[in-house]
Amino acid sequence: MNRLTGTSRTALAGATATSAVAALLGLGWLLLPATSFFYSQPSSAWLSALAGPLPTTVVHTVAALTGVAVGLAALARAVRRHVVVAGGVVQLLCFGVLLQSMGTLSIAGYLVAMAMPVVLAVLLVQVVRRYPVARWLVGVPALVAAVVGVVLGREALAALAATLGAGLAAQAPRMLVALLLLLVGTSWAAAVAAALAGTPGAARATAWVTRHRTVLTVVAACGPLPYAVLRLSWLLPSSLVPPALAPEGLDLSMRIWGLLLSSGAWLGSVLTLGLVRPWGEVFPRWVPGLAGRPVPVAAAAVPGGLVAAVLCFTAVPMLFGLPEGTVVQVTTLALVFPCWLWGPALALAVWGYVGHRRQDAAASTPAAPDAPAGDAGTTSTAVSAG
Repeated sequence: MNRLTGTSRTALAGATATSAVAALLGLGWLLLPATSFFYSQPSSAWLSALAGPLPTTVVHTVAALTGVAVGLAALARAVRRHVVVAGGVVQLLCFGVLLQSMGTLSIAGYLVAMAMPVVLAVLLVQVVRRYPVARWLVGVPALVAAVVGVVLGREALAALAATLGAGLAAQAPRMLVALLLLLVGTSWAAAVAAALAGTPGAARATAWVTRHRTVLTVVAACGPLPYAVLRLSWLLPSSLVPPALAPEGLDLSMRIWGLLLSSGAWLGSVLTLGLVRPWGEVFPRWVPGLAGRPVPVAAAAVPGGLVAAVLCFTAVPMLFGLPEGTVVQVTTLALVFPCWLWGPALALAVWGYVGHRRQDAAASTPAAPDAPAGDAGTTSTAVSAG
C-alpha cells in the first residue's frame, strides 16, 4: 500500500516541476534582491504582511526546495507514501495559506469577467442555431439588444477596454507569480490526494462524499450568489445603492464592468450545478462541436478543482489578514465572499462528481465471465490445500 501508483507518480511529477520553478524564482530573488518585486507589497501574501518581504522570500524558497527534494526522492522510490503526504501538507501550508492573498481570487474573477462577452456571444449564437423556440423568444432579441448596446455604449466600452488592457499590462508579472503559487499549492494537493487514493480511509470518504454530492454541490453553487447580486446592484440608480456597496461616481463603464463581474459569478453557479446534472456528463446541444459526447471527467474536475483551490487558499488570508478591519467589516466580507464555505464545498462537490463518474464507469464495464466448473473446482482445491 506504500507504493505510488502511476497516477500518483504523474501528479507528483507535476508538483515537483512547479516546486522547481518556484525554487528557481525564490533563489533568484534572494541572490538578486533588486529583482524581488512580488513580496515587497504586503498585500501580495499573508506572511508578507506579518513578517516582511525578506522572511517571506526565504520561506518561499525553502518550502519550494523542500518540495523538490521530497518529489525527487519519491519519484526515485527512496521514500514511502507517508513522506509524500507529509511533504505535501507542508507545501499546502506554505503555498496554500502563508503565501496566499485575496489577490489570487481577484485575478481569477477579473479574468473570468473579461471572458464573459465572448462566452455570452457564443451561447446566444448557439441558442439561435439549436433551439427553434428559444431562437425567437431569447436568442434573436438578446443578440439585437447586445448589438444596440455595443453601438450606443461604444465610448464606455472603449474606455473600459483601455483601462483593463493597461491594468493587465502593468500587473502581468505579479499575475504570473500569483498563478505559479496557485499551481504549486494545487499540484501538491493533487499529489497528496493521489497518494492517499486506494487506502481504506480514502475509499470510505469517497463513498460518503459521493452519496451527499447533491447537497454539497447546491451549497457550492450558492457560494458566488452574494457577490453576483452585489455587483448586479451597480446597474441600479446611484441613489438606490448604499455607498458601502458600490464605488463613488459610478459611470457607464463601471456599470458595465459590474455586469460582467456579476455574469461571471452567475456562470460559476450554473456550471457548479452541472456537477449533478445530466449535461455535466454528456455535452448538451448548445456546446459547439461536442454536443452529445461524454464529458471527460478531467474537463469538469480540473477547472473545478482549480477554482476550489483559489477559494480555499483565499479563505484564511481573507478572514485573518485584515488586522485594521472591525468585526462588522470582516463579517460583511466573509458573507459577500464566503470562501470559507464555498471553497471546501466546491472541492467536495468535485470530489463527489469524480466518485460518481467512476462508479458509473465501473458499473458499465462488462463483468469477467465466470470460470468453468472444472477450473473453479481446481482453484477451490488449491486454495483449500494452501
